[in-house]
Amino acid sequence: MERLVLQEVAQTFSHNGVLLPEGVRPGQLILTGPPGSGKTTILRQLGGWPEEGYLDISMRGWWHSRMMAHRPRELHMGLPFVGFEKATPVYDVESLDDIEYLELDLFRIPLPPPDAGLFRGNFRSKLVFEFLLPPAAVLFERRMERAKKGTHPVDAALKLRQVEAELSFYSTVALYFHQSGMNVYLRESADGPPKRIRDETSPDDPVGMVRARGKLEKDIYHLHDQLRLRQRIVTRAWSYRGNMDLVDLFVQMMRTTLNVEWCNIFLADRDNLDAWLLNSSGMTGAEFMACGLHPLVMEVIESGEYVVREWATTYGADAPVCGTRQARNALLVPIKGVVGRHVAGVILVMNTKGRRCFEEKDRLLLERVALHLQLAVENVSLRQEMMDFSEILSGRAQRMSGLARGALAVLLASLLFSLGVNMYLLLPPVNFLDLLKMLP
Repeated sequence: MERLVLQEVAQTFSHNGVLLPEGVRPGQLILTGPPGSGKTTILRQLGGWPEEGYLDISMRGWWHSRMMAHRPRELHMGLPFVGFEKATPVYDVESLDDIEYLELDLFRIPLPPPDAGLFRGNFRSKLVFEFLLPPAAVLFERRMERAKKGTHPVDAALKLRQVEAELSFYSTVALYFHQSGMNVYLRESADGPPKRIRDETSPDDPVGMVRARGKLEKDIYHLHDQLRLRQRIVTRAWSYRGNMDLVDLFVQMMRTTLNVEWCNIFLADRDNLDAWLLNSSGMTGAEFMACGLHPLVMEVIESGEYVVREWATTYGADAPVCGTRQARNALLVPIKGVVGRHVAGVILVMNTKGRRCFEEKDRLLLERVALHLQLAVENVSLRQEMMDFSEILSGRAQRMSGLARGALAVLLASLLFSLGVNMYLLLPPVNFLDLLKMLP
């Protein structure tokens, strides 16, 4: 689930027993969230529009839909996913693909323009979205009880991971709306207080939303959109699921071809000078960190050169122990990055069968495999960098626009002061007694 930092709204008022943020009218509210989250309960208390609605938010101008004119109301969102043309509600995503491989395509969700303009309404200030996102375990238990009654087909054959995925998708949309300047509040239970997503760059903001973007921020967001578009094109051409399937295939092939017990592929994290296990045959991430192989992987990442160890013949009892088995020998080769000279990852094979030593032909074969794995591993790294960039972009842009607004205020003050001085010097002295005589 998308990790959201929440804080309760400080100023609220009660409307028919429902706590609402100060300044928010019930007629602005759009209640959304996964099935069973409590939307109908709140809507009944508010006395809102009775019919449950569905709206494809990847549709152009969805905020102009007649459905949005009836408020307060509850709404199921049709969400766009990478690789699938048709928008889908969260309760039907298993019809697309395995949930583990689904990714929201935020680039396809248009938003109301930040400026109202002369002949159009400002929908960013008119609409208030409240996301109902209970804890996954609570929501799952509630829907399981509901499933026994047979009143809601969407709860049939429900699994906890499906509930977790539905909450994650809605959390991602909530964060996207919030970072784009929309009015967003969250509630974890129907009788709970409203909360907002905390802006780490401005935790004291009483309203809890990003203001209208200045020109400087628009330029940055335009660059961000272009980067996201390029990355999305790469993702569609070389999907994450395709990457993982390919890596799985290479792991299985290397174990068979080299006749080894283990094959592990690591992704390099250049920012944190670390590496994490991307795919493995017979080793967990915890076992990798505990068995002493981490320094070897880091040595390959830092040097860009292969490493071979033969503990059975050289190191004896000092050989690492991975889980319940002892490492006899290991061969590590770098996966060079597609762009630049950095190391994108590492291939590690361990424990040759038949107690033979690693040979030159083994290293050459692994290096050929590494060449073919470059694009797959580099794309996973690019996805992570884009996620990191998205998280920090809003804060940096807001700080930069704050500096720009401060500089503009100083400039305007200077101009006004200069204009006042010039007017005083150019105009002739004024006799106020003469002015009073001219009054009728």
